[in-house]
Amino acid sequence: MGIPLEGLTHSTGSNALCLPASKVRTHELPNGLHILVQSDFTAPVVSIQYWVATGSIHENQFLGSGISHFLEHMMFKGTPTRGNSAMAQQIHDLGGHLNAYTSFDRTVYHVDLPAEGWLSALEILSDAMLHSTLPAEEFDKEQEVIRREFAMGQDNPDRELGRLLFRTAYTTHPYRFPVIGLLDLYNQISREDLLAYYRQRYSIQNLTLIVVGAVDADHVFAEAEKLCGAATRHRMEDVYIPEEPVQQAARSATLTFPTEQSRLALTYPIPGLHHDDIPALDVLAIFLGSGRSARLNQVCVEKSGLAEEIEAFAFAPAQSGLWGIEARYAPDKRDALLAEIRHQLAQVKQQPPALEEIDRARRMSLLQQLHSMKTMSGKAASLGRGWLINRDIDFSRHYLDRLQSVTPEDVSRVARRYLLDHTETLVEVVPPVEKVAAAASATTLALEPQVTPLSLTNHVRGLHLHTTELPLVSFRATFGYGGLLSEPKELAGINRLAAQLLTKGTKHRTSEQLARDVEALGGALASDSGNNSALVGIELLAQDWKCGAEILLEILTEPAFSEAELLTEKRKQLAAIKTETDHPMALARNLVRAALYPNHPYATPALGTPETVEAITTADIERYVRDNFLTQNLIFGVAGPVDPADLQKVTATPLSRLAPAQATATEAAPAFRTLTEPVRMEKFVPKEQAVLHIAYPSAPLRSPDLLPLSLIEEALSDLGSRLFIKIREELGLAYFVGASQFLAISGGYFFFYVGTDPKKRTQIEEALRREIAILAEFGLTTTELNRARSKMLSQEKIDAQNASHVLYGSSLDELYGLGYDFNTKRRQRLTDLSLDEVNAIAKKYFTTQGCIIATVSPQ
Repeated sequence: MGIPLEGLTHSTGSNALCLPASKVRTHELPNGLHILVQSDFTAPVVSIQYWVATGSIHENQFLGSGISHFLEHMMFKGTPTRGNSAMAQQIHDLGGHLNAYTSFDRTVYHVDLPAEGWLSALEILSDAMLHSTLPAEEFDKEQEVIRREFAMGQDNPDRELGRLLFRTAYTTHPYRFPVIGLLDLYNQISREDLLAYYRQRYSIQNLTLIVVGAVDADHVFAEAEKLCGAATRHRMEDVYIPEEPVQQAARSATLTFPTEQSRLALTYPIPGLHHDDIPALDVLAIFLGSGRSARLNQVCVEKSGLAEEIEAFAFAPAQSGLWGIEARYAPDKRDALLAEIRHQLAQVKQQPPALEEIDRARRMSLLQQLHSMKTMSGKAASLGRGWLINRDIDFSRHYLDRLQSVTPEDVSRVARRYLLDHTETLVEVVPPVEKVAAAASATTLALEPQVTPLSLTNHVRGLHLHTTELPLVSFRATFGYGGLLSEPKELAGINRLAAQLLTKGTKHRTSEQLARDVEALGGALASDSGNNSALVGIELLAQDWKCGAEILLEILTEPAFSEAELLTEKRKQLAAIKTETDHPMALARNLVRAALYPNHPYATPALGTPETVEAITTADIERYVRDNFLTQNLIFGVAGPVDPADLQKVTATPLSRLAPAQATATEAAPAFRTLTEPVRMEKFVPKEQAVLHIAYPSAPLRSPDLLPLSLIEEALSDLGSRLFIKIREELGLAYFVGASQFLAISGGYFFFYVGTDPKKRTQIEEALRREIAILAEFGLTTTELNRARSKMLSQEKIDAQNASHVLYGSSLDELYGLGYDFNTKRRQRLTDLSLDEVNAIAKKYFTTQGCIIATVSPQ
């Protein structure tokens, strides 16, 4: 019978699954502010969000300028009581994470933080919403920052494809303009324009406050009344949004872009979200182009190799939507790919899909919605979307109910009605001609979920995380200790390739059968690999956990690697290697690793090189998987409402068949070279921006120095950090700046990064090295340390909402020899670390002149 689906109900008179009614309370202040509160004590976390019903389609006389997005950037620059960066710093002091985004129809500001700080965070966020001063001294600097964002977008082929699509598919509707705007119109915005737009569009009745988490609704209503009750409702002009005219003829557009692979989008106009046909169009997109077993993926990617990636989508805003297909492919496959896509669309029009395909689409839609409900932030976002679109706090549930009624005939009917030759829009982003020629609900706070050891066999280690809030079960097998260290130099990239191939068939199921069987359960099968390990896992509805466990066990104990699947995955990996050339940050990372780890596995990207990937055979894969992955050294974990005794009955016999554990990679001497002076690496690419990395050798994965280094990384990587304030805010030299780490068993590195105007490369390097020297000599301040510590502890609480994330972290710790409960010890040490200890680590690693300086920029 399976496990009962807690948190789901069944529609009356049917077996259709549906979401439960939302336990949300709403309240409207006399001035028009709507407040939505969902009390949820399953985790000691709160998400506070202000949704402003204004986006790029509401800009009236400023249409196409991106003024909504510009205003979002300026909202935290100051109020009468808080200066620039003060709001961000105060939120971070509470352990909070502050962010915002702008879209076509909304601007959203959100804070996620531990529950004890919610009231202070609400006051800070409300102050920004109601009293931002948009200071004149910040206007020019932020305007330049957004110009860098324009340049970043121009460097991204996927973003360029999206912009090309919307300006081609829409001729009248404001969707034709990108949210960021057009640069020439953007450059005309004055501070007075920004202030006028703020006063007009951020009137109190145009805001909605959403709070989800461990709070009392009445308390929120009362505090919101104190903070916002005095705000005055202003008259707002109606915004005229023209309807998009009926498309009478096919359209096309092509953009040449310096990239190795082509991209296309093929779309058709559809109605807005409230039309009765939208659920069927949504199901059409899911069954054709969502998931590995989807028709388009199987035919165009897995079997024919015509595309490297393909997906279908239904963009259904309030009005004038698009149904479409996007694909990435080798330039010489273009005509054949388009022919196959059109053939598949024609088949759907002529023959309704099988009922099991529709059932798969329904389950996948349900699973996607459940994924969004894992966190307070996701629950708040779901509430916001429903409220903004339809004033419906149960919009997600109601829409899922509509999906349940879709039939195969409905899907075929909407394909015939909307996917018409004369309404087609085809846009393409292609390499230059010469490259094409060359290419082929509780009342008290829940305790943090605890991972416990699980007895599965005498040799295989198991981990269990019992959760009941959502009817989801996640299984994770984590293995391959050593990661890249286990790769022979001549087979670089095999770690990733082998992990991908694990999900591409067993001795009893082909790749297509495996994908279809998993997705028929509403499940998702995934594999991944990193620098130090690999994993394969499955997540699915709790009622089907035994079926999911059996599938994963079959993958682990009876894998099969066919020549055809190897060729498919090699093709994808080779395409991914080419795609990396589109990303300056990835190119800079590769420069650092090549310089820091000569003649070592870490010197080569995790994807490998075209030469090494091409050389890998099925025999190599079988040997690598046998020796490094599928041994009794793996960690088998489960998160969800599964009884350990029941799981042991299912897993014991299959896991006992795994080979004995092999000797694992050891922590040898540091793998990096000894540096006594800066080593410069440079790569020239046809991009609009420059990226700089300054990297310092650091500590092995199990070193106690990593935690202080992580605190330093956190302190330097947010909107209130000294790097952000000095280099971006005060000097206006960068769009993004921060710090990060490369973690590796045999010694990683810590690096500072920045994205800037190519003309400012020298200036930015001098400024960044100056800040590094100050850090090495004087360390962090007490305020910086406390803020970073608070944010890291807060992030752990936020991460703990996702059971599969917690399980995976514990599995890695166990695999690396740190112990499955290492995070508990790490958290205690994080709490205890003193300023002197952290600053001693800063001095230890950053005083040296030995570093790698890697630059990626235009010629």
